Amino acid sequence: MKKRTFIIFCSVFYMASMLATAQNDHKSNKYCIIKYDLISLLGDQVTNSMGVKLGFELALQDDRSLGADLMYIFPCSTCGQSYTTVKTEKTKGFMLSAEYRFYLFRGKHPLSGFHLGPQLEYQFTRSEMNETYDNGILNTYQVYRNLGATHAMAGYQFRVTGPLYFNPALGVGLRYISSRNENKKGDDPGQHEFPYNKDFETGAKWFPSITINIKIGLKL
Repeated sequence: MKKRTFIIFCSVFYMASMLATAQNDHKSNKYCIIKYDLISLLGDQVTNSMGVKLGFELALQDDRSLGADLMYIFPCSTCGQSYTTVKTEKTKGFMLSAEYRFYLFRGKHPLSGFHLGPQLEYQFTRSEMNETYDNGILNTYQVYRNLGATHAMAGYQFRVTGPLYFNPALGVGLRYISSRNENKKGDDPGQHEFPYNKDFETGAKWFPSITINIKIGLKL
């Protein structure tokens, strides 16, 4: 898994590094949108956490662009989506993503219209969990979770007013989830992730994947 994680991590940064070259090759189309993803409020979408995801999209040509995002995941004790949540004492982590877009049907404004393209994603979280063992002794242990995913994205971006843009998008693909625990003393079964029914604390497996982005942005 470490090798796969390294490959995914490098791939995301490789796509992002192409931005520098793109700026030199297409100086006449330096359109850039700074974005915030509303879906990041759901955190890692597995535990009781929240997140803040910020990113940008840079035009490469009239009908192509490259984007990258970084999300910080932090604890939220009052967050609880019953259909997704694994209860933890504390979850922290981050997510990186990169996307290449083809605007097949362009709108009236730069970086607007219907778009398709691939997306790469990597997420890491560290969660603290509590357990009791040996007649009520309390123990805190850690769960490390890695997620790598690739999606085919489709969406529509349009200008709301002035520099303000709105961009909903849907993606389908595959994801690989790997998790392990440290310092666990008992042998109680762990909680299971929805909808994959995977043990949150151990194991690794490929799954089909669906992702949603709902982004608002400001064009520079």
